[in-house]
Amino acid sequence: MTRTGERAVKSRLRTPPWVARIEEPDGRVLGAGVLLAPDQVLTAAHVVRPGRTYVVHFVGVPGVPGVAATAREDEHVPQREDAFGDRIGDLALLRLADPLPAEHTTRLYRLASPHGPVSMYGFPAGDDGGRWHGATLVAARGRDNQVQLRPQTPDELAAPGFSGGGVVDHETDEVIGIVLSVDEGPGSVFSYMSPTETILSHLPQVAAWTDGAEAVDPALRTGAPGAARRLDVPFATELASWFRGEGWPVLVTVVPARSGRAWTLTRAITLADRELRTQQNTSAFGHDPPETVPPAGGHDLALDVKGMTATQVMDRIAERLGIRGDPRPERLGALRVPLAAVLVGVDQAAEPDALLGLLDRLAQQGARLLLVFRRRGGRAAQAAESFVQRPLRERWSRLHHEIDRIVDEWGPALDERRDRVAPDPGARHLLDQAEAGVRRTRMLRAWVAHTPEREKEPRRADLLFTFEDAAERRRRRLEQALSVLDARLRRREELLGRITAEWPLCQERATAQGGDRVVEAYRLYELALSLLRQTPCDVDAAETAVRRFVGFCSGTATAEEGPR
Repeated sequence: MTRTGERAVKSRLRTPPWVARIEEPDGRVLGAGVLLAPDQVLTAAHVVRPGRTYVVHFVGVPGVPGVAATAREDEHVPQREDAFGDRIGDLALLRLADPLPAEHTTRLYRLASPHGPVSMYGFPAGDDGGRWHGATLVAARGRDNQVQLRPQTPDELAAPGFSGGGVVDHETDEVIGIVLSVDEGPGSVFSYMSPTETILSHLPQVAAWTDGAEAVDPALRTGAPGAARRLDVPFATELASWFRGEGWPVLVTVVPARSGRAWTLTRAITLADRELRTQQNTSAFGHDPPETVPPAGGHDLALDVKGMTATQVMDRIAERLGIRGDPRPERLGALRVPLAAVLVGVDQAAEPDALLGLLDRLAQQGARLLLVFRRRGGRAAQAAESFVQRPLRERWSRLHHEIDRIVDEWGPALDERRDRVAPDPGARHLLDQAEAGVRRTRMLRAWVAHTPEREKEPRRADLLFTFEDAAERRRRRLEQALSVLDARLRRREELLGRITAEWPLCQERATAQGGDRVVEAYRLYELALSLLRQTPCDVDAAETAVRRFVGFCSGTATAEEGPR
């Protein structure tokens, strides 16, 4: 068992002392919470209301009676909908009337791109002692970056008694967020978690009880000294598009220090960070063009790599992703969620060539990279060619080749087989889809051949990705259709071989028996042979005719009436 596995098992064999059960004074369980300080419990806002008194039990600390607790108005962030209809907030702090010893507390942990297995502690109905439920982090949802939790088994769906409960990452054994809500309605399978950095954006005071590297270096935040405060709208639009995950995954750009572009860059980095994206700074840019505003959670980290070695950069990336003990680039390839990183001053790194080699490996593993150089030409031009222009040309070239194969090889091969053999009735829809895909690909080839070069720019790479996905789907359907027809053709050849081998023996036996048996044998033989040689061959009808012929010849069946 791995060390990570051992940690996860140990965690789920005990009840941590920081687990809180929150109740009404009459004993009705409302939800769960996390003890962050001797007198502070973090929970979901829908569990408690400001000004009311609650009773908090710490089920992992034997002998401690229930503690009275209240929530203050300024520490209660109710759930609401933002301008886009997404749920945000739903966080609160409870203040305990009687503090607990500090050793019973825990700390939150910042973790970029949450992924993989987790456990959450809560209190399902009738279980006042609580229990662990296992789940897998799926994906962020909405502008508040609440993360979906898929239960590991149907019995582990988070019930309402889990609201506010801590979520523990198996890789790091750290508390990386709290449970907020459960999907409503029959058949729901998801619950939602507010990750640490989203919690900090709503309750910045929680930073006092938080560990883990911050995503953004101080020099790359809006408000850093020395930057000219002037928005470069075209550049801001380009950055926001990259942070939204649009276009080519690697963006190479040149941003001189202390320039309008530099402030535009730090503004985008700040707004795209879950922790730094607060109501205060978003309102400050409320009058900016909407297309210049990136979404929160658009990057996992933003590093000023000036003077850093490639190893130091890899260590920072590994720390943000919760990779401990073995920070090799290969491990990033195993992560379900790809890395999204901003690296500023790449040409000023201590080992720029070694760093570019590392970044090339990360890009090949699917990482999204925003590479910022301070000077034009030189390494910036080389990086643009090797990370963007050359791979983009190669992808378009491969797409052309795939389209040509579909139209000039796979399509004719399908027509040739359909001329020779009729499909099984159950496969006709598949074959019709495959043929329709060839027709559409023929039109796509004409469109691509006349596409203006501006449509092949990196910022429009989503068009390329759409075409690649379409070509891949059509190729798979053609492969399946050809496989179905090839199986029918092989069966046809087997039947031909069978009656060809059987006819001399049948003729000999029929002649010995005399009478009309020779005539009948010949009739059945000719019928089966004609069906097998017919194009397109109906293999099912031919197989029935072959069975009649073989059965008649072997004496196990009599001839059945059929076409003469």
